[in-house]
Amino acid sequence: ISQLRMEFKNRFGDFRAYKEEFRLFVAPFDIDVNDVPTWFQMEAIELQCSEELKAKFSSCSLFHFYKNVIVPSGQFPSLIDNALQVVSMFGSTYRCEQLFSKMKFSKSQLRSQLTDNHLNDILFLSSSVLKPDL
Repeated sequence: ISQLRMEFKNRFGDFRAYKEEFRLFVAPFDIDVNDVPTWFQMEAIELQCSEELKAKFSSCSLFHFYKNVIVPSGQFPSLIDNALQVVSMFGSTYRCEQLFSKMKFSKSQLRSQLTDNHLNDILFLSSSVLKPDL
């Protein structure tokens, strides 16, 4: 169990640095305007003053709110940028893990003679979604 705890701590330790960005994404109406970065304070005030947006936020899912309410309005560019960064963070971590797994498989003992150039080519082919037209 202690090894598992250490693994979680190592993998997710960086997330503490993004605590405010996560809070801003998950609960934009509950944050204290003085606690957010200065680049976002005006948008936070405008957002929290809108009763219409508060009602929409409480009546739909988080992703639906951003995708169908905030992004199309274009009123809150800093909020949109923050949301895109938070949402893409998890997908990119997953892709990195997949790529390292493929690299480990490719550099197994059976293929120990691979050079870095060959490895780049193999990783490109294994992670590509292109299909040959034969």
